[in-house]
Amino acid sequence: MSTNTPWDWIPDQRAWCEDVARGAEAWSPAPGLCLPVDEFRKGIRRAADEGLDWILHPCMSRLTQATPVEPARDLILAAWVAGHTGCPGEIELTSPVELWSAAGDKKMRAGRCALRALGAAMVERGPTQLALDLWCRSTGVVTAGSWASLDNTSLSSRRPELTQSIHQFLTLMSALAQATPSLLAWVLAATRVLRPLVPIAGYARSSHDPEVPGLIEADLSRGPTQTIELIAHETAHLHLRAAQAAAPLVDPHHRSTYHSPLRREPRPLIGILLAYHALAYICAALRQVTAAAILSPKTAARALDDLARRCDDARATMDRARCHLTPAGAQFLDRTHKVADFVFI
Repeated sequence: MSTNTPWDWIPDQRAWCEDVARGAEAWSPAPGLCLPVDEFRKGIRRAADEGLDWILHPCMSRLTQATPVEPARDLILAAWVAGHTGCPGEIELTSPVELWSAAGDKKMRAGRCALRALGAAMVERGPTQLALDLWCRSTGVVTAGSWASLDNTSLSSRRPELTQSIHQFLTLMSALAQATPSLLAWVLAATRVLRPLVPIAGYARSSHDPEVPGLIEADLSRGPTQTIELIAHETAHLHLRAAQAAAPLVDPHHRSTYHSPLRREPRPLIGILLAYHALAYICAALRQVTAAAILSPKTAARALDDLARRCDDARATMDRARCHLTPAGAQFLDRTHKVADFVFI
């Protein structure tokens, strides 16, 4: 397939979907939930075989990140699957629960409830295509650095800061949807949910967990240039993880480490490929949003000068170490070169 723009290249996600389906075969939900497990496994298998995008979502992370084993995580998974497949079953909620939804978390009353009804609440569309998860309810695991990890006093004192960053994020997503839909489609092909991180002065943070499909974490408080950079960075990593699920990209017997363009310590070759691929997409994203007048050229140039230099550094390292890539890795590198070379007009 030829790559007309950087956003046309989407690594095949079917192997990652297969990993999720295999996780369902080993899934043993809490006995008290009395779930029709076989029906759920069949629904997940059909969706994986068809490569449906709802499979690679953090609400499915109970299958890819087995611990902690908690009934709440089984409930998240079951309701999400039921919302997409119509799997039958009822559950007794012994106390009120709040379920994640792109449209805003849903508070469900205690009592007997059909899983389909819970699922219907979870799959409602939100105000932006890239959904938010402020309170870690898409996975049922509170991560360090998230807003959900703050105590009530700290959260109360910083709530205006949170409100402002969410407003800025929604404004930026609306601009991307209107002016750069292909860029946003590339993001959404891998990233379904963004979990905002609590800002730390002088430090821009973002992350992803390779065991949690479809989720990235990022500090949204630092303005549109930094937000685009962080989203493109972590989304590129998820796309690479999908390619890795299909075939190794680096010779597994190769153990050498290399100078990293992003970290002080030397990194294995896959780490350099991760960095190069991410830097190529960050630069492409910043160039396109500048061409679309979402960012001012002066603002973008300050970030691009440093990022482009780091990208060139990583590219040179990858070219020298090309002999240690697998055929799939060499193809991945060549396509990343095309992204790095692309010029937006």
